[in-house]
Amino acid sequence: MIFVDIGNTTVHFSIQKNGREVKNFRIPTYKINRKRLKGILERFSSSKIIICSVVPNLTKLFKKVGKTKEVIVIGEDVKVPISSLYNPKEVGSDRLLCAFAAKKIFSRAKLVIDFGTAITFDFISSKGEYLGGFIFPGIESAYKSLSGCALLGKRVKVDLKVLKRKIPKTTSQSINKGIIEGFALLINSWVEKYRRWIAKSGRLSKDNIIITGGGAKFLLKKLNFPYIYEPHLIFKGMRILFPL
Repeated sequence: MIFVDIGNTTVHFSIQKNGREVKNFRIPTYKINRKRLKGILERFSSSKIIICSVVPNLTKLFKKVGKTKEVIVIGEDVKVPISSLYNPKEVGSDRLLCAFAAKKIFSRAKLVIDFGTAITFDFISSKGEYLGGFIFPGIESAYKSLSGCALLGKRVKVDLKVLKRKIPKTTSQSINKGIIEGFALLINSWVEKYRRWIAKSGRLSKDNIIITGGGAKFLLKKLNFPYIYEPHLIFKGMRILFPL
């Protein structure tokens, strides 16, 4: 079975066999075309492809190229079994699936923070309902935006060593310091603001907040609240829906 998480920045593949993952890889979304996708799918004998996508054009491409396999699109062919209070026409299947997986795996989960192209805060009720949340630009989006403005199109790379400097001395250092520490302060402040809603006692346990997404690795050490990091939460949700 092939699990695919199609995002705006990357397409993430998880190849499953005999109840376990045998291969996991990412490809930049802009590099996916018909020829390359056909080559990828032909490398694996799996007869079923499970897709969670926020990019409609790539969803269509997977259906065309993978026509010799069974292609199942979460949200279209299979609904995520979670009650949602969010506008059904606007909620992404990826947000629903992560909330569903978090609640299934961690019964006390109340908040999922997903670090992708965008950073999303998604809240879950004690009854397991998806309540909605916040969306704001992701870390890579911030780097791309400031790189173009400040350094004449030159890409600024993430440099966590810069965080040791109290006052940066170059534009690149300033961008790194501003983005990483700025995002950390924002996230810490939001968690503190909703602390009593997340945990009625005001004391958070690590399984109240589930963090996922590749961009999280840049901020984990800067967060000052307990959490569980599940980088592949969306694939765990797929596995719950489609047991191997």
